[in-house]
Amino acid sequence: MKKTVWSDGNNVFVIRKGKTSNDKISDGSELIQTYTFSVEQWLLASTSKGFGMKKFFSLDGSNCLDCPFSGNQGKGGCYTHKFQQYVGFISMLRSIKAKDLTKLSNGKVDDIIEMCKGSYVRFGTYGEPSLLPIELVQGMSDVASSWTGYTHQWEKDWAQPFRDYFMASRHDVTNAEGWRSFQALSIEKIRKSFAVGCPASKEGGYKSNCATCGLCSGLLGKGKKDVKIIVH
Repeated sequence: MKKTVWSDGNNVFVIRKGKTSNDKISDGSELIQTYTFSVEQWLLASTSKGFGMKKFFSLDGSNCLDCPFSGNQGKGGCYTHKFQQYVGFISMLRSIKAKDLTKLSNGKVDDIIEMCKGSYVRFGTYGEPSLLPIELVQGMSDVASSWTGYTHQWEKDWAQPFRDYFMASRHDVTNAEGWRSFQALSIEKIRKSFAVGCPASKEGGYKSNCATCGLCSGLLGKGKKDVKIIVH
């Protein structure tokens, strides 16, 4: 397993190459996954024990921003807010030393691009992927075999360049102007959506996985239509 770590402002970024046991995501081949943590989360994991999931995810203000499913917004509910993912995040953060938290250098960028060559890239495995430098996202996507990414920040002016690579995360059937959208909907709402069904979903019969499908890849990726899934 390979990883590159850097810090910028109040956030800690990790890009890691390895395998996942989630067959909805990949067929078992190595993939690239990006993670954005707050410095507060890293400090908590590095210096404390027994604080629990609620405390950890409440410190996601700088890395998850105003996502409606973030811990800092009070309600939580993100699909990453599960014990297995939480344990993995804590382990990852505890492996990062203070000396690792340097700026994103040209050398680190070169290492990341090399990791991505011919691999599936999953932007935003945890944290808001539009906090990554747009030039890095472009470089990673250019050499990847496929990629996926989602953002709740699609209405923000500063996030507009990411429409080329990421989907607008939506929870209704209206269009996200200028973006392709990924609509996570209730059973009642999904019947009203004209978006194409996610082929890696339960209702889609698990006909594919995210790495092979690659539909959720913004304006420059694969596919032209919006994508929908029953909220989970």
